[in-house]
Amino acid sequence: MAGTQQEEMDFGSDSERMKKRTVEGGLLITFEGGEGVGKSTQAERLFHKLQSFGIDSIQAQEPGSSDLGNNVRSWIKRANSSSPLAETLLFEAARAQLMFETVRPALDRGKVVVLDRYTDSTLAYQGYARGGDLQTITQLNNIATANLEPHLTVLLDLDPKVSLARVNNEPDLFSGADSGSPTRVDDEGQRRFEDQPMNFHQNIRNGYLEMSKKDSRWCVIKADQAGHRIADAILKRVRRLLIERAIPEAVFRS
Repeated sequence: MAGTQQEEMDFGSDSERMKKRTVEGGLLITFEGGEGVGKSTQAERLFHKLQSFGIDSIQAQEPGSSDLGNNVRSWIKRANSSSPLAETLLFEAARAQLMFETVRPALDRGKVVVLDRYTDSTLAYQGYARGGDLQTITQLNNIATANLEPHLTVLLDLDPKVSLARVNNEPDLFSGADSGSPTRVDDEGQRRFEDQPMNFHQNIRNGYLEMSKKDSRWCVIKADQAGHRIADAILKRVRRLLIERAIPEAVFRS
């Protein structure tokens, strides 16, 4: 009985699932970008839009969305580790748990998984910005995820001078409002990455842009636009992906 109750809490009752549209094999959509670009807000907007279309979907974030992930997030944000490898291993442990608990089961049920950060974040932050070995990080990413690649990665690209100004100088922006400003999820004492030197953030941006040139799964969107325009551009790409996977086009007119 307990197992059935947990399953219904995680995935909905049988009657609820029948009302929702699923995608064969599931669909993994990840959101990437530097600090303050609006990534979390846009991930949430997409998730709610998919739900409004009746598409079976869930939302999660890295590190987080599990007990282990939340503890890793708290430690990483407060600690001052000098080891990119130590940070990477912590992220990978949290990632492996999230894959086991949430992402894989959801994909197996044909859900769309909207994930705020994934393996590319580790390459960008602990690799390009912190100097960790990219090949080692890639290998660890593959181990933690069992080689699970996103079907689509949305990269919100913005000059870090602009995005960090949002974080440091205009805290009132972080309300998730239609202005396109990101939802602030970390309090003042947990902004270790945001407080890094500007070259750290430039290296993150450069790393993301370099990775985006290597794979067609990337969708690069300039994050200096109004929030609704960014959301429309993301939905257009996701809509095309879903139609290719047999979701009727009429669904998106409802």
